[in-house]
Amino acid sequence: MGELQLGSKKLVFFTDRGGVFDAPLDVVWDYILHDEEFHPRAHRDSLRKFKVKKLSEVTDLASCEVFRGGRWTKMTARSTTIPPLARIHEELKGPYAGTKMILLYTPKGKRTGIDVFGLIPKELEKENRRTLAKTFREDTPMVRAFAKQHLRK
Repeated sequence: MGELQLGSKKLVFFTDRGGVFDAPLDVVWDYILHDEEFHPRAHRDSLRKFKVKKLSEVTDLASCEVFRGGRWTKMTARSTTIPPLARIHEELKGPYAGTKMILLYTPKGKRTGIDVFGLIPKELEKENRRTLAKTFREDTPMVRAFAKQHLRK
């Protein structure tokens, strides 16, 4: 991990590698982009008032409230999604403003790997790691349940 000075913020480079979902790549992307049942349930205790505005074919602007660090806070983020390869996520407003992440998805047969690379304000590094781990724990059983239903069809 290295520190960078970008503008007035000191940012830390981080990686979170080795996550694996028990579903093929196409099913994981269907869960991310189109599912209106399992994915929202995965984050019902950590995300609310979610609204999305389409900026282009691949880029969205989202606003919501997230539960981080023991409290609800408002945030605005821009995500550029290039299925089935990657999502580039930038937090624009809120306590994590300045955070930039690239999430890479790798096919592994009947499973999908996910690796995250990013920059985050130094003072938020520990909380960001906890949030990423919590998000993965929330998604993992829901991706598995979604895949079982998806593969039955």
